[in-house]
Amino acid sequence: MIRGLFVLVLIVAGGLAAFPGPGFAQSINPFARLLGEEHDVRAERSATWFTRADGRGRFIFDRTVEPALIWREGDEEVYAVVRNFASGGGEVWVGDTGRAWLRFTNLGGATFFPADAPDGVIVEPVGRAQTLVPAPITNAELQAAARTMVDALANLTRAEVSAQIPPRSASENAYIADAMTLAVFGAQAASRRDVRGLESVRIGFGEAPSARFERGELFIVVAPERGYGGRPSSDAIRRAISAGG
Repeated sequence: MIRGLFVLVLIVAGGLAAFPGPGFAQSINPFARLLGEEHDVRAERSATWFTRADGRGRFIFDRTVEPALIWREGDEEVYAVVRNFASGGGEVWVGDTGRAWLRFTNLGGATFFPADAPDGVIVEPVGRAQTLVPAPITNAELQAAARTMVDALANLTRAEVSAQIPPRSASENAYIADAMTLAVFGAQAASRRDVRGLESVRIGFGEAPSARFERGELFIVVAPERGYGGRPSSDAIRRAISAGG
C-alpha cells in the first residue's frame, strides 16, 4: 500500500491560511451570493424527515441553517442547498454546482432528484428531525482523518500524496475533516487520467467554500463557521479536479 504524507499546520492567531485572489471561488457556486446579505428567519424553518413515494428511502431537509441541508439516510455526505425560484412557480433547492435537489410547488407538493431518480420522485414530509451537526473532533482526530485521506488518495493515484491541514477549534475541525472526506469522494469520482497528477492537498479558510486543482495541488477553501455549507461538495471537488487535470 502506498502511504501519503501530511503536515498538521499549527496556525497562530492572526495567521490563518487562506486562498483569496480573483477567480478562486467558483462562479457557479450559488453560496457566494449569501455573503453580506440579510435573510429572514421564517417560522416554518425546521428540520424535517421526507420519505420517497417509491419506498426507496428517506432524507432530512434541514432549514434551521443557512444554507439549508439535505442528508439521505445512510449516506456519507451532507449536501448544502440554496433556494431559487422555479420556472412555472414554486421553489427549487440547488447545490453548489447548480444541481437541483428538491423542488416545491406553490401547492405544497415536493419532488426529490437523487442520482437514482434523475427525473425526480415524489416525496412527502413524515415528521420532525434534528438539525444536522457533526460531533466535535480533537486535533489528534483531525490528524488521523488527514492520514486516512492521504492514504486513500495515494492508493488512488499510485503515487505519494502530501497534505497541509490547519487545525481550528474542535467544532470547526469536524467540518475540516468532512472536507477531507469529500476530497476523497471527489477524487474517486474523477477520471483516472485527471486524478493521476494529484500530488498534494491543502486546506485554507475563506468567506466562501471553493475548490481548485492546479499544478498537482488540490486547494480547498473551507468556511467552518458556516457549518456544512462552508465546504465544497464532493461533486464540486470532482469538477475542480477534472478542470485542472
